[in-house]
Amino acid sequence: MVGVYIIFSVYITTLSIKATRKIPENTPSELGMVYRDINFQTSDGINLEGWYVDNKKNELVILIHGVDSNKSDGKMLDIAKDIYDMGYKVMSFDLRAHGNSGGENLGLTYVERDDLYSSIMFAKSELKIEEIVIYGTSYGATIAVSNALMDDSIKGVILDSPFYDLPELLVSEVSNRTFIPPFIANLLKFGIIQSIKFLYQIETNKILDRIHTIENFNSPVLMFHCEADDRIPISHSERISRYLPDNSKFVIFDNCEHAQAYEKNTISFQNEIKDYLQTSFN
Repeated sequence: MVGVYIIFSVYITTLSIKATRKIPENTPSELGMVYRDINFQTSDGINLEGWYVDNKKNELVILIHGVDSNKSDGKMLDIAKDIYDMGYKVMSFDLRAHGNSGGENLGLTYVERDDLYSSIMFAKSELKIEEIVIYGTSYGATIAVSNALMDDSIKGVILDSPFYDLPELLVSEVSNRTFIPPFIANLLKFGIIQSIKFLYQIETNKILDRIHTIENFNSPVLMFHCEADDRIPISHSERISRYLPDNSKFVIFDNCEHAQAYEKNTISFQNEIKDYLQTSFN
C-alpha cells in the first residue's frame, strides 16, 4: 500500500512539473503595436524570449502569462494593447519551458522567481526603466505576488486568478481529472509535498512564505478572480487577500470562469487597470 502511495505521489508530481509548450501564433504588430524581439538569460542559464513595445511614458508593465500558455495566448495581447493605449511601455516574455523560451521543466512558481528577476534587470539595464508594474495571470499571478519585494523598481502588482496552496491545487486537479475520489486524492497531499521536495528540491511551504511577504509591499495591490472559477477556486485569492497591503482592491466577478474576467467584463476590467496604473505610477 505504501508503494502505491509513493508511486501515485511521484506520478502526480512528475506531471505537474511538465509544461505543454505552445508557440506564440500572433504578435503585437497584429494589434497595431510596433515591437522588438528581446531575449535575456536567467542565472541558471536559461534563455528567455520576449517582446518589448516602447511608448511615450517611461513606465513599464511586465506581463506574466499562465501555465501551458505563452506571451500571446488567450487575452495577453489584448491586455497589452489596452495598457499600450494608456501610454505605458509593455514587456511580455515566455516563462521557462513555455513558448520560444528555453528550459524543459516548470519551477512551480518558485524557480520562476529567477525569470521575473532577469526580466526586471533587463528592463533596468537595457531599456533604462526605473518604474515597473508586474501583471500576472493565473500561474503568472502567483509568481508576481510572491516576488513583489524583489526590487525597488516594482511600484505595483496586478493579480488575475492566482493560486495560494500548490499541493491543494494539485490534489484538486487529480480528483477533477481522474477516477480518484476527492477524499483519497486529499490523502496524497503529503506525498506530493515530499515528492516535490525530493525530486526537484522545492519546498512548497517556501512558496507560501513568499506569498505572505506581499503584506510588506509598500503599495496597494489589485487582484481579480472569477467566483465560478473551478480550476483555481476563489478561495485561493481569498486567502491571499488576508496578506494584501492596506488600500488594496479585490475585485470579484460573478459571471466568468478561470481567468475570464477580462473577456466577460472588458470595460470594467480596463477601467480598474487604468485607475490602478495611474495611482501606482504617481
